[in-house]
Amino acid sequence: KGYPEFQKALEETVRNKLNSVQRMEVTYGRIEKNAVLSSVLSSDADKIRETMESMDEDVFEQAVDTILNARKIYVIGIRSCAPLASFLAFYLNLMFDNVMQTNNSSEIFEQMIHMNESDVIIGISFPRYSMRTLKAMEFANNRSAKVITLTDSVHSPMNLYSSCNLIASSDMASIVDSLVAPLSVINALIVALCMKKQDSVAETLEALEDIWD
Repeated sequence: KGYPEFQKALEETVRNKLNSVQRMEVTYGRIEKNAVLSSVLSSDADKIRETMESMDEDVFEQAVDTILNARKIYVIGIRSCAPLASFLAFYLNLMFDNVMQTNNSSEIFEQMIHMNESDVIIGISFPRYSMRTLKAMEFANNRSAKVITLTDSVHSPMNLYSSCNLIASSDMASIVDSLVAPLSVINALIVALCMKKQDSVAETLEALEDIWD
């Protein structure tokens, strides 16, 4: 829409193309060696704040309703996003009996073979974006399934096949991915779903407590 937006998009593109050595050089230029802990924690706090300020609450509610009404829920996240996908799938499994985490990259499309327009897939990917995850989004879109993405930018290629885009800030000019903000968004999704399925979730938690006791 204007030069500032163009500049921001260009910066994101450049960051995404940095290799590991270049990211380390950028990181060392930002952080004082005697203040690593405070610098990293402050940066993560900033990412959560940026995400909170930019998140579209209508899109968030759309994601919640789509998940609630789905025949089957697929969750996909590969490489550094795999823990996020596992965390989300674990709690979804406490609420629903129709959840599938496609965590084996060699079997993704076999697991999705029966997907249709009644299903939803939640794809999680941050730079450098997983081509396997992107292909899964394309496959789901071709099957007319609902597609929800959790990614870092409106310019992310993950959004090509999604009508419901949850954007969480993640600074890729770093040695490791900052996934604190995406995890917070996942926490919010889980809480929102729990509140709408309060009775059934309470029964599940009581059953789990009996097992643990």
